[in-house]
Amino acid sequence: MKPLLTILFLFSLILSSFAQTETFELDDSGIVSGNNRIGNGTITITQDPRLRQIIKRHIEVNNNKFDGWRVQIYFGSGQNAMTQAQNAKRKFLIRYGNKNGAYIIYDSPFFKVRAGDFRTKAEALFFKTQIDKTFPQSWVIKDKVYYPIESIE
Repeated sequence: MKPLLTILFLFSLILSSFAQTETFELDDSGIVSGNNRIGNGTITITQDPRLRQIIKRHIEVNNNKFDGWRVQIYFGSGQNAMTQAQNAKRKFLIRYGNKNGAYIIYDSPFFKVRAGDFRTKAEALFFKTQIDKTFPQSWVIKDKVYYPIESIE
């Protein structure tokens, strides 16, 4: 029994030597508990330092894209399809700006204009309701979307 405890102790020591500790201090001044006590808290996250390298490598391999959702605002083919796609994108950018992103995709013989880089279908559906008056024929579609800039370190 003693050798087993020694082995478990050594194993846990080895595992803890690979872990990296980061400490974050959270100011919870915006959160009020039932007894109205306001204070500071500390959360300690322990992770293998190689995890961040693996995530960065995954992002590089996938061209900074992951499975997400977009709203398709134009779909067409024919002689004027490219011009119509450019016009739809221009109309979108004038009306809603570039904070959501707008992309022209050519998938022979179709031109598509898609907007947004949403992680969830719910976010894309909410955005669709906001642009419905301008683009009533739009619909939500699963696509490869770009990682948000603030989440990449």
